[in-house]
Amino acid sequence: MKDESYPSTEALVASLQETEPAASGSRLARLKRRGLRLVVWLRRHPWLIATFGFVSGVLSFFLVERHEGVARAMAVAMLAGWLLLVLERVLDRAVKRRFGFGLPPALVRYLTQFTHQESLFFALPFFFASTSWNSGQAVFTGALGLMALVAILDPVYFGRLAKRRWLFLGYHTLTLFALLLVVFPLVLRVPAMASYQLALAVAVVLSFPTLTGAISVPRWWRGLLVLALLAALGAAGWLARLWVPPAT
Repeated sequence: MKDESYPSTEALVASLQETEPAASGSRLARLKRRGLRLVVWLRRHPWLIATFGFVSGVLSFFLVERHEGVARAMAVAMLAGWLLLVLERVLDRAVKRRFGFGLPPALVRYLTQFTHQESLFFALPFFFASTSWNSGQAVFTGALGLMALVAILDPVYFGRLAKRRWLFLGYHTLTLFALLLVVFPLVLRVPAMASYQLALAVAVVLSFPTLTGAISVPRWWRGLLVLALLAALGAAGWLARLWVPPAT
């Protein structure tokens, strides 16, 4: 049986074809069709996204000292992708109410993978350069490298990782956390420890919608369980701080 959660190129093409009848009468529908065409093209060239993220990270790493403004702009661009991802459900409902159609589920799943790829490969050069490889920091950076590899292997990412809701939640949160550790010093110019605290707090807070959706217990104490898990997530991140290398 074919896994319906796997956003195949055929599913994206089918979503593209669904927009054809409305394309002639709606500018937004035409934009949607063009966007889907771009995603289908990227789908057929999966290494482009990873390469773009890695090159952006390398350039930002070397531009921090001489061209800090360029490095900061790249970092902000990475954050923009996560902001759209966090607001995806809100934006989808708004578009449906206004225009009568939303984002195809296959497209949303692929854009999530795109964000993971770009974020991990952007952050890796910073952590590779700052890791003390004879300490526990090697475990964290090695895990990020493995996560980046998973992000570009569709059978593993969709066939194994995405099927395990809690594992995917951890993957999603850790990816965001790693990116924030790189971005905050570039954008806000905060020291390493303050950056760690801020990145941990933001990653925990932004994991709230995903965690809420992952817990389907229809009980009054569901909210308490979510808060307890968020607290545990934050505590685990704080206790592991010595194993996390400074990104800058």
